[in-house]
Amino acid sequence: LKQRNCIRVPAQGARASAMHSPTTRAYNMVPLQHEGPAPGFEDRWHEDRELGFPLSIFPRSTTMDVINDPRFVSNSVIAKRLAAFQTISVVAVLMVNLSIKQLFILEKDIDLTTTRGVVQYLGFVLMTLAFLMNLTTIVILIQQLFMTYRLLTAGATGFEIAKSYYLNPNIVTMRHVAVKGFFYSLPLFVASTSCMVFVAFSNAGSPKIALPVVTILALAAFVLWGVNMKHSSIFRRSYALAKEHEAPLLSVVESHAAATAATSACSASTSEGPGAERLRAPALSHMGE
Repeated sequence: LKQRNCIRVPAQGARASAMHSPTTRAYNMVPLQHEGPAPGFEDRWHEDRELGFPLSIFPRSTTMDVINDPRFVSNSVIAKRLAAFQTISVVAVLMVNLSIKQLFILEKDIDLTTTRGVVQYLGFVLMTLAFLMNLTTIVILIQQLFMTYRLLTAGATGFEIAKSYYLNPNIVTMRHVAVKGFFYSLPLFVASTSCMVFVAFSNAGSPKIALPVVTILALAAFVLWGVNMKHSSIFRRSYALAKEHEAPLLSVVESHAAATAATSACSASTSEGPGAERLRAPALSHMGE
């Protein structure tokens, strides 16, 4: 029976009490039922690919296994982080609705030879950027929320698999792009609103009245950008400080773990003693014969 095909479980019956002794360990070797996925799972999962392009585009009829594990309902670090991204995705949906409404309301007769036309076109471009950035945020975060929660409930190793997916470099990069795009789209939205306010007052024949409002909105856009940058810098310093204070604690824990492992190995070798030599002697004499 190979070691990689077996797991160690405590012995049953009278020997089970020996598990609590510091010098003895009683185990039974129980063969594992399966290595890897369940039988036939990969065949069902790749069934759509074998059908060919015309049929593989339709939704598949197979899905993930449903296992009721009580650990799924407990909170985890990944679930708490996903809650923050879920809040961002909700606000991004609202921003997409506001941006697309402003794009349709915007007048289409743009004369780039005048100041009003240049400002109107600038507002149109900024609003388009805000719309696309928020839409990208929604697409990325919604997909990662959906897939991470599915992996969390994938089975006994769901948290570890979800962690590997959450920390994948490509997933991390796209998530950071989505979050930064959302926060940077807010100043762009305010700046585009200032341009549209100027155009609306210019069409009414009183552009000078709009100058104070346009100035305030433009300053608000720069303030929002500065607030975002300040929060990011403070967060990076705080995270670096947390890791700096965490390093001594982890080093102490690792040193204690190494000392405990060395002590256990030493006591295990000492517990063998002369008895182990007496057991080896007949085997050696038999080999000599």
